[in-house]
Amino acid sequence: MTRGNTTVQQARTTVGALATTALLGALVAPAAVLVDSTPATAAPNPAYKILKHLEYSGPGKASLRVGYYDRAADKGFGWNKVKKKHNITKYSAVEYIAKSPNRDRVGNTTTYHMTGYAGKYRCRNGVCTLVKQYKMILSVNEKIQRDNQDKGVITMYCVGTVWCPNWVSKALADANRSARAAVDEDDPVIPESEAPDNTTAPEGEVTDEADLADENTPGSQSPGEGDETDGTETYSSSYEPLRTSVSAATLSAATASASGTAFKAGHGTSKWTMPSATAEDRYRYTGSYTPLR
Repeated sequence: MTRGNTTVQQARTTVGALATTALLGALVAPAAVLVDSTPATAAPNPAYKILKHLEYSGPGKASLRVGYYDRAADKGFGWNKVKKKHNITKYSAVEYIAKSPNRDRVGNTTTYHMTGYAGKYRCRNGVCTLVKQYKMILSVNEKIQRDNQDKGVITMYCVGTVWCPNWVSKALADANRSARAAVDEDDPVIPESEAPDNTTAPEGEVTDEADLADENTPGSQSPGEGDETDGTETYSSSYEPLRTSVSAATLSAATASASGTAFKAGHGTSKWTMPSATAEDRYRYTGSYTPLR
């Protein structure tokens, strides 16, 4: 009888051990499965991230956001559209046009267009001839977003072509040197080289009809007439159409003035137009041994 009881007890112990092992396995195994099957969290769309606050001829400053550009759908806004669709590659080039006094509201909307000009000269024997000029249009939407900042730059392009030649960014950026505000540590700038590429529209984006205007001229992206460079050209920018011919001295002086000492923060909007004539053309000098009349 004792032997039988012992056998029964051993059987019960074995069954209990097996049950405990099974229970522990049931408790442990699902945890491993849950860890392995947890989906990765998608990175948030960076479209509304502000890269720089631009000096602006309108109220306050204009936000330059990462934006996006979907080439297949030809839709987007912000830095990604400005750069990927229109080949404007410098923040300072966008800012030069943002400060233009030529600021026009688009209908009864919160969108404004600023205009300016970028040109290329070839000089010979002291005379510089304008060989190419582009009118620039910058579109800024002042509508306030959820972050309490304006939507800002929508697009910027060269009138007459989709893809601006490389020298356009150089001409505009050089002209903006003299109006560069001091570095604001409370308003950091994300450099062009660190600006995220983005091809996806942010979820729930609302596009205003006034922001659909763009230079969507179909055709080749190859350089047009006058866009070729040989390294001898001189570039200039203005908020008014450039003169077709000017002396090399005048052009050199204007370029030097545009790239001079930086102003302090809080400067006013600068407006530079090429003088109508050189000092030698506007004045006549003479000498006399008696008082001149």
